[in-house]
Amino acid sequence: MKTGGQRRPGSRLLLGIALFAGTLMAIYGGALLADFALDLLNVASPAVRVGVKVIAMAAALPVGFYLVERAFLARSSATSRKTPGP
Repeated sequence: MKTGGQRRPGSRLLLGIALFAGTLMAIYGGALLADFALDLLNVASPAVRVGVKVIAMAAALPVGFYLVERAFLARSSATSRKTPGP
């Protein structure tokens, strides 16, 4: 049941790949940012470093999903403007 027009071929696969890559980049970015901040603060305790990294990675995940969502919404709205109406 299609109500919103023609669906792009491969769009679900592309969304899945983008979500996977966005998740990996968000986790890596959160760990990198936490490591940088902990180096600036001269924190040397391994337990504190691991705990802060885990919190930063968990906080970065919604940001990664949000960015992928925004990219796909922009892509779908650009597609809907290009298709001629009835």
